[in-house]
Amino acid sequence: MFGKLTKLALYAGAFGYAIELGTLQPTASDLINPQWHKEAPMRLMMGRFADLLPALYDRYGERGVKALQYVFYQIGLDRSATMQEALQIDPTDARSLGRVLDFEDHMVGVRGVWTEETCGRAVKEERYCPASRELEKCPQVCTSLMMALEAGTFAIINPDLDPPEISKLLSTGDDCCLAEIELPVDIVGSKSRARSTSPQAMPGAFPPIIDAPGLKTRLAALSFVSVFKALFKLATTGLDQPMHWYDFFRYVPEG
Repeated sequence: MFGKLTKLALYAGAFGYAIELGTLQPTASDLINPQWHKEAPMRLMMGRFADLLPALYDRYGERGVKALQYVFYQIGLDRSATMQEALQIDPTDARSLGRVLDFEDHMVGVRGVWTEETCGRAVKEERYCPASRELEKCPQVCTSLMMALEAGTFAIINPDLDPPEISKLLSTGDDCCLAEIELPVDIVGSKSRARSTSPQAMPGAFPPIIDAPGLKTRLAALSFVSVFKALFKLATTGLDQPMHWYDFFRYVPEG
């Protein structure tokens, strides 16, 4: 009996996923393209978040969106020490801090290049995002929700870091997503070091994959615990939780 129920659940899940894939309107060539299938889950997830953010705001206002942001923020807080150790991040080196972006980009299929890689300033042009089309209906998924994740991460790794500036977005029609990380000289150590190329610079077309064995598994486990931790805190102490950089990634609906 248990085996039959398991099979039925698997069939139902496969059928539901196939229906979800249909919403991406694949062509015949897409369906036989392994890369398309690799990117499809990311596109579906970002599409759901793009629907969820404005819906939350319409029903509950800023406090509703802020509660969701806090879940991502808590994930960032809890993963920060693990990421800093595994990725060998130097909090006084802007390009080294950018290794967080490199790791995340590789996980979700985003591709980009670093146009500046000094200890004082690092600039990344993310030129391809598999979910850019889905995010067109709500670009704030990146600037308000994903940035909450980064805020929690960097609040521990380097709380004195100013919010990374995001001056371009593929989802708004720009030629890239432009992320800039800049550190004050007093954090870097000296003007000469701030201007020098970071020891962790990765010149070339695209940064190579960061080899961090077991990190994805560890982060997945941490995220699972973080979600429950955040939900418990929201339920017991209220929706209005303090967050580092909140004024920077506050959700503002379009129009």
